[in-house]
Amino acid sequence: MAIASGSLCRRTIRVVAHSFPLQRLRFFCVALCLLLLFALIIFYLNISIGPITDSEALRQKLRSQSVQMGRMQTELIDVSIKMETLRNSESVCQSQLANLQQRKLGAKADLAFPPPLFLAQNGVQKKQKNTAKSLGNVRAKDFDGYPMLTPEGNFVPPKLWIHFDLKGAPFKVPYFIELLRFVRQLGINGVLVEWEDMFPYKGLLSSAVNGDAYSLAEVEQILETTQQIGLEIIPLVQTFGHLEWVLKLEQFAHLREDPKFPQVICIGNAEAFELLQTMVVQVAEVHARFGMRHFHIGADEVFQLGVCNESVRELRAQGGRERTILWHIGRVASFIKEKFPVTILAWHDMLVQVTEKELADYQMTDKLEPVLWSYAEDLDMFLPFSHWMALKPFKNVWGASAFKGADGPMRFHSNPMHYVRNHESWVNQMTRVYKEFDRFQGLIITGWSRYDHLAILCELFPVGIPALSMSIETIAMGRPLNGKYEKTRELLKCQPPSEPGYTSGCQFPGKRIYELINECFYELRQFRKYFTSDFDLNGWVSAFAERETFSSPFYIAKVLPNIDLYLAILERIEHDLRIEFQKHFFTELADEFVLTYMAPEMASLRAKKAVAQSILKAKTFARRPFVKFPPMSTKDNEL
Repeated sequence: MAIASGSLCRRTIRVVAHSFPLQRLRFFCVALCLLLLFALIIFYLNISIGPITDSEALRQKLRSQSVQMGRMQTELIDVSIKMETLRNSESVCQSQLANLQQRKLGAKADLAFPPPLFLAQNGVQKKQKNTAKSLGNVRAKDFDGYPMLTPEGNFVPPKLWIHFDLKGAPFKVPYFIELLRFVRQLGINGVLVEWEDMFPYKGLLSSAVNGDAYSLAEVEQILETTQQIGLEIIPLVQTFGHLEWVLKLEQFAHLREDPKFPQVICIGNAEAFELLQTMVVQVAEVHARFGMRHFHIGADEVFQLGVCNESVRELRAQGGRERTILWHIGRVASFIKEKFPVTILAWHDMLVQVTEKELADYQMTDKLEPVLWSYAEDLDMFLPFSHWMALKPFKNVWGASAFKGADGPMRFHSNPMHYVRNHESWVNQMTRVYKEFDRFQGLIITGWSRYDHLAILCELFPVGIPALSMSIETIAMGRPLNGKYEKTRELLKCQPPSEPGYTSGCQFPGKRIYELINECFYELRQFRKYFTSDFDLNGWVSAFAERETFSSPFYIAKVLPNIDLYLAILERIEHDLRIEFQKHFFTELADEFVLTYMAPEMASLRAKKAVAQSILKAKTFARRPFVKFPPMSTKDNEL
């Protein structure tokens, strides 16, 4: 800085020297130097004093800011606490809102067809004394819509579930998903899936899995779709009886309750219980990822108990058959509830014979909710009021009806009115008993594919769809409809069938299978009538004629066209069925269905056709007798 100032002075002197006299120049230079010196002193003072002042001010400012920061941190903590409180409040509010929305939807989706298709208005509502807001044919009695009553006072279940039984005729995944969307359209709000051997079990159970079983990715696709379309999906895993799919195998035969029958597992055997635990956990873990509020443990039709040594010991320890049943069902329910936050369901028939004290001893009312099932047309006979009263210690109960698979093990064709009458009877039964419990939770409409794992096929799912729709309409309207199933007609785009029969021209998934199977039944019925009563056939195409190729060509020529006609019809139906089955089901179904329900008649027709053709070709026939007996002995003649 000093060097720069001196240089400036010299330049200034040179410039001024040309303009001022020497004396004045000296005076000017001295004044200028003094001025510069004063400026330098001021500058250095600012440098030495200013930073101190600024530093002190900065320190004070920092102290002030530090205090402010402390206050702000305290305020931030307070705000954070308030935000967390708000978040918790928001979570609670969202949960309450979800519950409110679910309750609101319960009056719509939980009952029957989504409006406006199914819950149509009717004039009878105006006579209803209850002034609560009405929804379609139903009025809510309290805030959450329970109980839902028709204008006549009949009970309508808040939950309406359908049962998919995969131990027979399991669906290919695309058809499975199509059916899920369809039943949602019907108004179903839950799906009870009985996977049985179609679930991709791992480890020890993998050897029992069906060769056509779904992959884990396919199961997840099914569950994800169900979740997306607003259906609750509930697994059903048998844990007592109906374990044929496992116990039929040599690997697990030693776990049978009775070595002769692969139905009931030896519940006293520790290895058997470990197998059940593995089964339950593998299914539940997959379901839990997509929302699982209920778990059905089966536990019905325990036909054998107290045969295997381990169960005999357990019967003695528990003090009897009924108590041992409660012990096993209770421990299965407890095991699941400890691992998963679910409500356990179980069929009622193994619970109904026990006393109230026995239920209390095993805390059954805290462990599960019973599902009372009956598929008969007269529930008062097959599900009497005494059964409900025996289970009154339970706060909540369910019912189970049927739309297929409950009208005989060989019923493969449509018989809708049997199932409609079952649901008409359920309307009366539910209306009578719902007041006896805190809550009648809902109705599960079962659709059995087989009576058990080792039985033949019942109705396939497409065959039961019209009966399903008519049954749902009956439940939703809360009364017999006497053939006037208007909403079913609108949905299926066809006239609903009447007893015993079937209809045509409908629009629903698998409709062509429905038509072909019912056509098959009626053609088989016509053939059997012809076979047992036709004059010419029975007179000239007998079993004896077939064996000896011996009959009248004149009558054979009359019979052969009829044989050809019936055979051609059945062969055409078989061909078309195989094509349709391949679209929606696995390959084995076609062979099983044809072998069970068509092959005997087709084989008989082919045999008769072959004999008829041989007789027509024959020019001459043998002399009687055809049966050659050995000559009688003298001793025989004496007799």
